[in-house]
This record gives sequence, structure tokens and C-alpha cells, in this order.
Amino acid sequence: MNSIWFKPELAEEIINNNEIFDQTQNVVTDIITQHIDLITLVENMEGILTNKEPESREKGMRFFTKILTELPRDYLTVSQVKFISKFYIDRLKDNHRVIPAVLQGFSAIIEMKNYDMETSGEFFSLLFREVNCQSQTRQDRYNIYFIVKKLMEKDIKYMKSLGPDFVYGFIASMDGERDPRNLIFLFNFLPEFIREIPLGHLVEEMFEVISCYYPIDFHPAPDDPAPVTRQDLATALSPCLCAIPEFAEHCLVLLVEKLDSSLRLAKLDSLRLLTDSCKIFKPESYTPFLKTLWSSIQREISHKADEELKFAAHEALSALVSILSRTANADQAFENFVKGILISMQTAVAEATTVAQFVHATKVLLTAANGSKESCAIITKSMIPAILAYYDFKTSPKLQIASLDFLGDLYDLAKHWDVLEQTAVQVNELPQLCLTVVSQPIKDFQVAGFRTLIRVMNVLQTDLVVPFVEVLMYNVQHSQDDELLKVSIETIHAIAKKYPEIIMQLVVTGRCDIENLTQDKTALIKRLNLLSNLASIDEFTKVIIEEMLKVVSAHDEESPKVIEALSESMSDISLFTEKKITEIDSDHGLVDSVVEWILREINNSVDVSNGFVLIANTIASLPADKQRNLLAKHTDNILDKCKYNDKYYLILESLYISVHQTVYESSFDDIMKLSLELALNSELDSVRTKACILVAHFLNKAEFGQKFELFYELLKNYLTNCSKDDEELCPKLILLYGWITKALILRGSDTFLFWLQKIVNTLSNTQYSKQGSEAIKLIMSDSPNYLSSRQHCRTSLLYRQRMFQNFAKLTHKLPPLEGAANESYLLSWAYVFEKTPKSVLNNETTKITSIAIDSLDYENKDLLLVMIDVLCYFVQAKNAVISGSLQTILPRLVKLSRYVKSMDVRIKSLECLYEIANSYRTSTLLPHKQDILFDLAPSLDDKKRLVRNMAVKARTRWFMIGAPGEDKPN
Repeated sequence: MNSIWFKPELAEEIINNNEIFDQTQNVVTDIITQHIDLITLVENMEGILTNKEPESREKGMRFFTKILTELPRDYLTVSQVKFISKFYIDRLKDNHRVIPAVLQGFSAIIEMKNYDMETSGEFFSLLFREVNCQSQTRQDRYNIYFIVKKLMEKDIKYMKSLGPDFVYGFIASMDGERDPRNLIFLFNFLPEFIREIPLGHLVEEMFEVISCYYPIDFHPAPDDPAPVTRQDLATALSPCLCAIPEFAEHCLVLLVEKLDSSLRLAKLDSLRLLTDSCKIFKPESYTPFLKTLWSSIQREISHKADEELKFAAHEALSALVSILSRTANADQAFENFVKGILISMQTAVAEATTVAQFVHATKVLLTAANGSKESCAIITKSMIPAILAYYDFKTSPKLQIASLDFLGDLYDLAKHWDVLEQTAVQVNELPQLCLTVVSQPIKDFQVAGFRTLIRVMNVLQTDLVVPFVEVLMYNVQHSQDDELLKVSIETIHAIAKKYPEIIMQLVVTGRCDIENLTQDKTALIKRLNLLSNLASIDEFTKVIIEEMLKVVSAHDEESPKVIEALSESMSDISLFTEKKITEIDSDHGLVDSVVEWILREINNSVDVSNGFVLIANTIASLPADKQRNLLAKHTDNILDKCKYNDKYYLILESLYISVHQTVYESSFDDIMKLSLELALNSELDSVRTKACILVAHFLNKAEFGQKFELFYELLKNYLTNCSKDDEELCPKLILLYGWITKALILRGSDTFLFWLQKIVNTLSNTQYSKQGSEAIKLIMSDSPNYLSSRQHCRTSLLYRQRMFQNFAKLTHKLPPLEGAANESYLLSWAYVFEKTPKSVLNNETTKITSIAIDSLDYENKDLLLVMIDVLCYFVQAKNAVISGSLQTILPRLVKLSRYVKSMDVRIKSLECLYEIANSYRTSTLLPHKQDILFDLAPSLDDKKRLVRNMAVKARTRWFMIGAPGEDKPN
């Protein structure tokens, strides 16, 4: 109780002792525990608060403000808060030195639970009269804006009542603000302020204060740790400029003016502002500006190179059409605007001589049509007949095909906006055109015609089905082109969903003769692919699956083709859902039939690999209980057969590889032991690989806890007893280590490090380093058919980043390597770099660049492509390590620009040389210029055109180094 704040000497202590500011938390504690009250504290501070010297009063206010900010928000009573508020408001008339502490203190007061909003009016009145906001520091200005925002959140109704004096004061306070952090804060709450607080006669003043920042011309300081970007400011400013309908005229005049600017950023900001404004302004606001707006938008849409500008122009056009459509039945402005677009673009379409010109014009029409239901109806009604006529002109095959795509796009929009009934006369003509197109025996026309037909399938009438099926079935039976076959099957599938009875009669029981499926050998595999595709449709499933499985069960020599067709179609999850596959297996015993067929044929000269895939994919789609039933039915029999022939293990693997994580039977332990035995000792490569994969799946899917520990211990015990001195066994062990590591890192288990260390150790052994690098490749590679979520495995999105970090740590301990071992070591890094996100590489810049530079000495295509790509990434980032090593890098890249074994390596090398010339300072590059120009000359005569093109680009950039007017990189 002897603390100084209990005594009248407190004022003197604050003046003389700066360390007292460190004791404010003790003051707060004494206030909360009621050892002292605020009134007494203020009385003890009277000497400093009323001191003649501004410096002392400032110090006193800072001390008291610090106490306020540390008090709990709900501690002070209504009367205490009111007393303190009044005290702080009075201090606004004090010396300018005191103002910062007053603003900070009042920022704390308004967040008090018992703050009285009625004191806000007096605060703002004195604030705007006594304090010139823009002559305060950045933080003080921020506090003023913060107080306005916070009080609006606290009681918007009261803030509305403050009237025009408050609005004027606030406008004056922010007029001239230049700090980007304050501006971003202002811009983020100004739209709400403008919408909620009545501006009265100050609308124009408010707009002028905001619009002076438009368009944003700002670049953050290079040393700013948390910079506000130009784009941040531009994005936040736009909603301010179109916050209320009353801003419309001012805003539109401004953006029309800036759209005419030669500055790209001004145009971009204006297009985005136009898009934003369409959400707020009234349609009639745009009427006087429509002609000018369309002219500006059309000009920006026509840019050939600037995709960002084109996209912004399309967005603005769509938004403008959308808002104008609200007056579609009230005045002619909307219809005239859309018809103006139509006339302009119809002319452009008619005059198009290239696909690019045609697509450019039609994209504008699609953007306008996508703007509203009304514009879609107008454009669709007009353009479908026009394009039908355009097609008949036979301008060129490419333009005719492009016109089909456009018709499909128009139909999709008409369907989206639900105007198919309004445009029925026009859209009903589309299938007839498709028939005309596909009747030509030209692949490109048929593919385009069928794809368009699939899009407009809803308007296909029955009278056209037969002629379409004639063409389609001819393709299925006779075409040798994979793309045409694929799209023909997709088209029959689409027609079958609309007209199942007709396709059943014409195709399934007709041309495909389902009851005598394999008697006609002509184009059998194509017909089987079509039938297995149609089997995904409910009306066809029973008939087709039954007949196909009859062939499988009948010892028919064509059964492998049936299995292949079923496997390919049922692997497509867009055709066959899990529910559908479960239904097929339950109703027709699909897995049982395929297992029986494989058991019968596996020792004959029959390819049964598609059967394994079909079993695995089918089981992946089944629920856990059905999986258990199938495993129980087949496991014991197949395990017995595995004792005599390793081939049977492949059936076992296909049954178990896709089981759910929750499925576990006692047989799993025996299968795990068998898999380990075969992974290392089977004479069949396919069996060894599949055994490794199944071991990996078991480890990955085992439930956390006892089950995982059991498998893991079984694995370690088995491998502990393996001889590491067996030269034939070691390569097989390394492959197994790779699969084990991949399985464990994907499930997020730290145990992967033990196995990764074993692989890394092999990299220093010349005899096994190649296998070690292949194991690293396996770990980093995508493997959609193994260890995937489709097979119910655990997968980690960030496992490659984790692999990179741990591989870097483990390889750091390796001794210096030479020859083949060093090449394998570098190749391992290449596999890691290739799959690791580039941003992660920034954590080890020096080490990575060193590895990449060393790799340029080896003639390994896979190694070189990755490492040159990594170098390019660091060059583009203007990495200092690269610039300091140019004497080493440049000769190696020049040598690789003539690398005979790979065109890709030559192109990459030249690209890297170009990037170096484009990224580093002239003073750094100039000493190398003449040598590079001389050395690149042979590449100009390379036998490959793409290499020559890149050589010209690289050599030209090097030639420009040091030239007058050169655009020097920063």
C-alpha cells in the first residue's frame, strides 16, 4: 500500500521517472481490487494534468491512457466512463503534443461496455474544430478513422443523427490522406459510411475526396515488411466510388474519361469499377453513356495480347447487360444496346477469315448473352439462324467447325437461362445441322458434329435418331480413329439415355446382336466397348451384363476381350458410380465370375491382366461388408494355390489392394507374410512388384494402434533376418524400401524416416546407387493406381514437402561421391525437385543451386531437364548465388544448347540463357556478352525449328545487353 499512485506525489513521480510507465499494470490491479479508485488516481495526478508545461501534460495523459487501455472493458461504471469521456473531450482543446494520447485514450474508452454514445457528438464537434487531422502523425490519423468506424458499429442510428456538420468534418479529416495503410483502412469501411450516414448536400464533396485517388498510382517501399500493394488499394477503392446511386453521374463520367486513357492500369481499374457499379447504380444512370461505354469496351476486348484487360472488358460487358436488362420492358435502351452489340459482332463474324477472329467476335456475343435472360433470348433468336446460314457458306472447314462450337455454346446459355421455349424454333434446327455435318465422311466434321449433338440432345427428335445411329454404328464397326470411336460411343450413350427403347432395338439387340455376342468377330472389341459403356444406363444393365458374363463363363475364346471392355468402361467413375458397381456385383456376381475365369485361364497363354484391374476396381466400389464376404469366399482357395504357383498371388493382390481401412480379417497376417516372401524371392517380376505394393497398402491402411504395430513389427522382424550381403537380394530390398517409405509418409507416420535412411545410404554405394535413385523416384511419383484415395488409402497433400525437407537432412550426412554414385545422387535430387512445389525450394537456395549447377556436367536427359528448370526458377527470382556463379553456369549451358541426344534439353538450355540475360544487371552480364554471342551462333542452324526459335530469342536478348536504351532489369 506504499505505492506512489496512492500519494499526491504521483504527479511529480510521472514527470521525473520514466520507469513508472512499466508499473501501470500494478495500478490496474489496485483499481480492480478496489485499493484505489479512478477519482483518487486523477486527483493524485492533478499536478501533471494541469501543469503549465505541455510536455508534462502530455506525459500525464500518456500515463493515464496506458492505464485505460489495460483496464478490462467491462470494469468501469456508467458514471466513471462518462466522467473520463468528458475529461478526454476537454483535452482536445489542449496543446498539440497532448492530442495523440487523447486520441489513443478515447479509442480505448469507446470500446468500454458502458460507453455512452451521447458523448460522441461533443467529441466529434470539438475534434473537427480543434484538431487538423492531416497534420497529425499516421497513427493519430488512424485513431481518428478507427473511432469513426467503431462508433458506427456500436450505434449506427445515433451516428446518422449527427447531421451534416459531422459528415463535413469527417470529409475534411480524410482529405489529403496519403499513407497506404490508413487508406486501405478507410476504403474498407467508407462504402458502409456512405450508404448508412446521410450525406445530404455533401454528395459531390464526398465523391471528390475519394475520386482524387483514382486510378491508384502507388508502389510499396521495397523495405516495407508488410506492404500494401497497388492492387489492394485499387480493389478497396472501387466500392467506395460506386457506394450509392447518387454517385452514378460523377462515377460514370470519371470512368469513361479513364477508359480513354493510354494507361493500362487506368483502363483495368475503370473496367472493374464499371463491373462493381452495376451492382449499385440504377439502370437509367447508364443510358447517356451507353454508346461511349460500348465503344471503349469493344476496343479493350479487341486486345490481342493482354488477356487480363480482355477478361476485365468481358466482365464489364456482362455486368452492364445484366443491369440494363432490368428495364427490358420499360424502355428501348436495353434492346438498342444489345442490338448494337449484335450488329457489330455479326459484321465481325461475317468478315472473319480466321478461327481466332471468329472466336473473338462470338465470345463477345456469348458474354452479352450470358448477361441476362432477356439478352440471351435476343441473341440466341438472332444468331442461331445467322450461324446456320454462315455454315452453309462453306467459308472454310475450320470456320465451319468453330461455328458448331458456337452453336453449342448458344444452346447451353439458352438452357441455363431457361429460354429454350422462347427460342424453340431456332434451337430445334440444331440436330438437323449436326446430322448434315456428321454425314460427311471427314473425321474433324464428325467429331465436332457429334460433340455438338451431345450438347443439344434434349431437342433431338425421334425422326433423326435412326439416321444418326446409322452413321454412329458405321463408325463403331469400321473406324480406326480412337478419337472418333470415343466420341461415337459417347453419342450413342447420350441418345440411349433419351431414347432407351430405340437404342435397345437398333443397337443392343440389333447391330450388336447381344444374344450372339461373339459370333460376329468383325470389330468385336469396338462393339464390346460400346455395350459395356451402355451397361452403365439402368435400362441396359441387366441385358448387357448378363450376356457378357455368359461369354466369360462359357470358355469362349473371346472372353479376354469381354473382360477388357468391362474393365475399361467400369474404371470410368463418370460412367459407373459406386452404387452402380455394387448393384452389378450383387445382382450378377461380377467378381466371382472374373475370379473363376482367371483361375481357369491363368496358366494358359491368355492375358488375364485386365481381370486383375476389373476385380480391384470393383472391390474398391463395394461397401466394407460386401468386401469381407468376397474375401472370405475366395481367400483360402487362392492361398492354397499360391503354395504351388506364384501367379495365383496376383489374384490375391487384386482382391485385397482396394479394401477399406476398416476391413481386417485373421488372414491378413498370413497374406502380409506371403507378400514379404514373394516381394524378395519370387522369380516373376510382376509378382514381386505387386507383392511390394500390397505390403505398402497394408501398412498405409492399418488402423492406428495395435493393428499398425502388429504389421510394422512383422515387417521389421522379417527384413531383419534377410541377408544384406546377398547381391541378388539387395536390389529387391531397395525397391521394397521405396514402397514402404511411400506408404508410411503418405499416412503421416514418422517411421518413414527409418526406411528413407536405408535408401539414402544406398546412394553412396556404386553398386546399388541406381536402385536407390529409382526408389526415390517411386516415392515422389504420382501413382493413381496405387496408394490412392480411390483404393481407400491414407494420403497426405504435403508429403512431397516433407520428403524434400527430410531428404535434405539425410543426404547432408553423405560422404563426397564420385562417378556413377554421384550421378545417381544428383538424379535422386532431380526426382525430389521435380515434384516439390517451387516455393518450398526457397528454403535451401544455396544448396539447391549448387546441386543444379553440378548436374549440368552429366549427360542424363532426365537429370538435365529438371535441373535446368530449377535454375530458370532461381534466375527469374534474380538469385544472387546464380549471378555469382555465371562463370561456371554459362559455359555449361552453352554446351548443352548443342546436346545431340535431346531437343528438349537444347531448348531448356537456351531458355535459361535467355532468362539470365533478362534478369541480371548489365554490369554483371557484359563481361560474358561476346563469348555467348559467338557460342550461340551454331544453335541458329539447329535442325529443329523450335530450337532455332529459342536460339534467336536468347541471342537477341544477349545482343541487346549494354545497348543504348536497353530496358535494364532491376
